[in-house]
Amino acid sequence: MSEWLRDYLTYLEVERGYAQNTLRCYARILEDFQRFVGPRGPKLRRLSRDDLRRYVLELRDQRGNSACSIRLKLQSIRSFLLYLHERGAGPRLTLFAKSEFRYKMEHREAESLSQSQLQLLLNTVARAVQDAHRACEHEEGRRVQQRKRLFAAERDLCLFMLLAGTGLRISEALGIRLADIDAVDKSIRITGKGKKIRRVFFDLEGIERSLDHYLQSRSQLDLPHDYLFVSTREFHPLQPRGVQKLLKGRLRTANLSTTTSPHTLRHTFATLAIERGANLKAVSQILGHANCSITVDLYTHLSASHLREVMRLCSPLSATELSIQERVRLRKQNLAYLERTG
Repeated sequence: MSEWLRDYLTYLEVERGYAQNTLRCYARILEDFQRFVGPRGPKLRRLSRDDLRRYVLELRDQRGNSACSIRLKLQSIRSFLLYLHERGAGPRLTLFAKSEFRYKMEHREAESLSQSQLQLLLNTVARAVQDAHRACEHEEGRRVQQRKRLFAAERDLCLFMLLAGTGLRISEALGIRLADIDAVDKSIRITGKGKKIRRVFFDLEGIERSLDHYLQSRSQLDLPHDYLFVSTREFHPLQPRGVQKLLKGRLRTANLSTTTSPHTLRHTFATLAIERGANLKAVSQILGHANCSITVDLYTHLSASHLREVMRLCSPLSATELSIQERVRLRKQNLAYLERTG
């Protein structure tokens, strides 16, 4: 790693407050780019448009990178080059158009589960908790194994409840420590992107009950750390890759698509909350978005079932007659939405 790259990563960590996972991602991208440009890498002074185009072509045609991945890499490279330029150490950015650091990609709506799919997932994990409880009571010879199975099921239920019920990012959930939980206020102190602090509330019966049960099980462990969520293998703090694997297993048991990721549960919270009429500003704050426009761009799409219901109720050819009260309610709802977004 070049000295300039080390300085840049230090700047991102100390002055911009970037998380360790983000820093590792930047390091991988920029080290790869430096290897690509070869012996000119340490200074990058002679970087040309052709170099950048050749890099994009290699990412797309030889490495098979997705459009989203290519766009992220170009944004990371431009940020690094801008850092060098401001310190007189990089190529002149006036030689490059801003468009050369952009990459077109199809706009995809955030994937989310329906209410029934989410309930099926949570019910499946809840049944796993019940089955593990019964096994602990009746299988004397395998008690240690069954207790570990029970612990895993209670942890999974608590984690999925938090992700889907509060919209946490997976990194935020796995960063929760016991000291962050306020049992009196029924809230959790969350350290989000850029080390910004916010509070989320868990005073919903399902979330509170699953958290209480899991905390009771966790309190019986003698652990050298205070992270809330731990693996069953030596009880180290749970990692994102581990959550992906355990979620796939629970999805498979529930006969749901295993392409669903932990981040899908965050999207599910936002989508279903807005469909239920939640205030966009409140949803934005709960999610920890920098501004409300991000929430609007990502989550103001509506599900197919919701659109079907609107067609059924409001089409001029519909046989359903809405009452005056219902028409007034819907009109007020539309006006409130226009005020929020206009």
